[in-house]
Amino acid sequence: MLLAFVTLAAFQTYNGAKTGAAQAAALLDIFKSAGFFPASERDELRADFVCYGRAVIHQECPAMRRGERAPLVDPWIAASRTVFQRLTLRSAGERLGLQDMLASARNRTDGRRDRLTEETPSVRTPVWVGLVVAGCIAVLIQLVMADPREHMLVQGAMIGGLAAIVAIGLLLINFLDHPYRSGPGTIQPREMTVTFTMMREQEPALRLPCRGDGVPFPAWSRPSRTLAQGTLRAIPDSAPPYVAITNLLRLLTRRMLTGTFVR
Repeated sequence: MLLAFVTLAAFQTYNGAKTGAAQAAALLDIFKSAGFFPASERDELRADFVCYGRAVIHQECPAMRRGERAPLVDPWIAASRTVFQRLTLRSAGERLGLQDMLASARNRTDGRRDRLTEETPSVRTPVWVGLVVAGCIAVLIQLVMADPREHMLVQGAMIGGLAAIVAIGLLLINFLDHPYRSGPGTIQPREMTVTFTMMREQEPALRLPCRGDGVPFPAWSRPSRTLAQGTLRAIPDSAPPYVAITNLLRLLTRRMLTGTFVR
């Protein structure tokens, strides 16, 4: 019973990690929504999105297999948010595009948060100790209760079968509780890789400020948070989505009041 319960908990961790891969679809939606804007703003946004995908594939996913975090992903999120904040909305189409991008950005953030959350194993060390001890006790009980009058082959098959079930259950829990480890059946960034390929096929001539592994070129400077109408504080990726939306609405309100909302 204990083994089945823990297996179910580990499966929920594995399934949650697969759900977190939905950020790839959200990233593609943001990339397409950037087409509502002029070429300069569109290319700047799409370049940040492509570099974000590269950083996730080549930096964050390998780091998650080691139980670490990749610091190169957040700067690309901050770069795209900075472009969001200084967009000038000239038409209804651009307003619609901005709404779509904000909704997709929220889905991307939620998917990434789910993926990073499931990186932490749900089965703690005390639970592992309890499972191993319980399995050993179950096999020991079978040894003690062995009837010497029964055939040795029959007794050995019963004890060996129980030991095999316990061992397979523990291995299955370990596999499900570490979905990002290297090996067959583990979760790989396939969806993000496919999304990245589709983005590059749509914009093959796009100039990118990063290398193939998502590392920015030395000439690329991190975006400034200082705008003409005031200063916005940096928003970490772990912040709730409404924080970015609230800051954007404040910026749009300033532009309306100062007459710079529409050129």
